[in-house]
Amino acid sequence: MSVCGWHIYHRERFIYRANSGSPQIRLKVYHYPEYRQRVVGERLPPGFKVKKKGHNRFLVFNGKVSSKNTISLDRDVQVFPEEKTVALKEGWGRISDIDPSMSAKYGEASRFWPDTIKVNDDRFESDDLSEWVASVWRFIRKSISPENQEKRWGAEEALKRGIGDCDEFTDIFMSLARKRGIPCRRITGFFVKGGAERHAWAEVFSPLHGWLTVDIAINNIGSHTRNYIVLKVEEFNPDISDYQVRIRHVTKVHSEWEISEPEITEIPCE
Repeated sequence: MSVCGWHIYHRERFIYRANSGSPQIRLKVYHYPEYRQRVVGERLPPGFKVKKKGHNRFLVFNGKVSSKNTISLDRDVQVFPEEKTVALKEGWGRISDIDPSMSAKYGEASRFWPDTIKVNDDRFESDDLSEWVASVWRFIRKSISPENQEKRWGAEEALKRGIGDCDEFTDIFMSLARKRGIPCRRITGFFVKGGAERHAWAEVFSPLHGWLTVDIAINNIGSHTRNYIVLKVEEFNPDISDYQVRIRHVTKVHSEWEISEPEITEIPCE
């Protein structure tokens, strides 16, 4: 029986304790966007509102609370990924045909996506987007040996070390694409095959087909499948945490997150 979607359940807690008084607490958590997927049957934690900015959605709690308590972030949702595949051999268009405003919008460097990477390879100057992606794909797979990392190194450090996981594969691709003037962004979420794993991959903008998947870590170029669950579309600032907290109070407030991996189960096609 084929799989059409995923049932996702999160059990999470924010625990806090103030020495006295009632603190003002604001929590902001990335939540499954309606980008490349249908999101239905949501059961959200009490006291939270859903906010949207660009492609992303957030759960937001904002209020004055008792001096000590636990705020539940339990959430339950069904996600149905929408498939899209455009193989390299179909042609992704010319880089010179990309709208300059798009290149400028998605061209910023960062500490994870530096513009200081130097690669002496003339193939990276190709105007054919398909050829360029294929060349970078081969270069990264040759330069980086897959190895799980506890820390996200960023593109430059990953190339020096010669090892990395999906974060490093994606960050190197992001750096090279943005340096070449190709709009590119990072997606995070889950890849489900056998089990569900947190994952990061890139999307590159084609003047012919729009945004296309580039997942060098698993050798998937051009295909967004039902195995992908999108949690966050990372376009401009790669330093923003998935879980954000702001506390206003006259005395110190001790706090901690209890965050566990979500339970993800199959939803079969009818």
